Amino acid sequence: MKPKYWDKATKELSLKDPILKKIISRHINKYLVPSNDPFNTLVNSIIGQQISTHAAKSIKTKLEKLTKIDAKGILSKKSDELRKCGLSNMKVNYLVNISERVENKMTDFNHISNLEDEEAKNELMKIKGIGPWTAEMFLIFYLSRPNILPKGDVGIINSLINLYGEKNKDSINFENFFIKWSPWNSVASWFLWRNIDDTDVSY
Repeated sequence: MKPKYWDKATKELSLKDPILKKIISRHINKYLVPSNDPFNTLVNSIIGQQISTHAAKSIKTKLEKLTKIDAKGILSKKSDELRKCGLSNMKVNYLVNISERVENKMTDFNHISNLEDEEAKNELMKIKGIGPWTAEMFLIFYLSRPNILPKGDVGIINSLINLYGEKNKDSINFENFFIKWSPWNSVASWFLWRNIDDTDVSY
């Protein structure tokens, strides 16, 4: 289901930013599809850390063949079995840790969903394996927060370099872009991803 803010956001971003307007017009009937499963979103985000979308999808497909994607399913498998799906030792540890926290009710997704953006991000980052980028994916794709700009995302950085004439990551003034696109930074980010890769982005 399309986020309730999507149409308003795309109209306002098109008025604010002629570069984004061109990308939006090419994908006029496309939109972010929020996740309805917080655990699955975290699993997808951890798998996707620092690897390509294609590689992440391949690993996720293998993991789905191995086990059900929930805390019990992950914990029912040995680390070696999880690694055979293409996961690094570190990512296996992260998935096991998060699964244990969910099983032991140490992580309360309902509580997190009631927090403001920065508070929710900080609460998520208390969990081993969740850094700023993973927390931001959770806010965008599960909590459906409209104003998140993942400053460390490679796809976002590459789009800003390619489209806006930025020389490199260090030359990008993220604060200027954040102000320009507020309160719709999540939507702007989604279209910057589409500019790099025409496949649907989801976590």
